Amino acid sequence: MNTMWFLVIALAILIIVGLSGYAIYLYFKLRTQTIEKEKKEQELSEELAGRREHYRDSVRVICSAIVEEQVSLTEGAIRISMLVSQLELTEQEKGDFQVFFQLTEATSHIPILEEWKNLSKKEKLSYDQEREKLEESFKAFVEDSARRILDGSVTAAGQPFIKGVSLVSKTEQKEPLFYSVGNDKN
Repeated sequence: MNTMWFLVIALAILIIVGLSGYAIYLYFKLRTQTIEKEKKEQELSEELAGRREHYRDSVRVICSAIVEEQVSLTEGAIRISMLVSQLELTEQEKGDFQVFFQLTEATSHIPILEEWKNLSKKEKLSYDQEREKLEESFKAFVEDSARRILDGSVTAAGQPFIKGVSLVSKTEQKEPLFYSVGNDKN
């Protein structure tokens, strides 16, 4: 009987040691997976931050081009609208870019790329005249918004939208960056 108890106890110890070893193996496997997951999340976070910074830099370049009249207002507005929509901004922060969205929407029916190439000269002229008229009605608002973005008046998450620009105090901000077309700016 002593031998039987010894075998049962030995078998129980072997099972406990085996299960303990397996539990330790699973713990280290889970820990390795968690570390790898955190590393991938960090890499993704850094990649997304890099993309957001690239989008912000692109907005700055386009705003400079708008202010210096190197790009049409419509093209600038379309590009800025697309870039801003890729950023994770609050609705209030997106409101600072409303004028770009408004011009983009107002000109959205005008054909582009291949569709533009397929138009007759008369149709192109008609669309160009319409676009120029729309741009003229938005010009002061778009240029003002572009300047405010460049000088740091526009913020996102409490920071200047464009890095490297100091914040303008809330008391220095005179008007929001969205306007109703047709209203005179005083």
